[in-house]
Amino acid sequence: MSKAQRRGRIFIDYLRNGRGATAVLPYSPRARPGAPVALPMDWKQLRGLDPQEFRVDNAQQWLRRRRDPWATMRDQAVPLPLLRGSAR
Repeated sequence: MSKAQRRGRIFIDYLRNGRGATAVLPYSPRARPGAPVALPMDWKQLRGLDPQEFRVDNAQQWLRRRRDPWATMRDQAVPLPLLRGSAR
């Protein structure tokens, strides 16, 4: 579904569950040289970072120095509205 068609809606891409999908979960090592790790971050933390800086061998050290940006995510939960006349 294009962005224009989903205005005001949340798009759940169920096709990302197939073999060969490229989505990566937070805290997962990537299949790349140096084994970089996908770490959640605040937008402010992204400036000037090199993804190769966060590897399997040093990810725990980095996490101890920073606040987890998702620590309060459950506190932000709100129910999703249902669209009238839509089975989606």
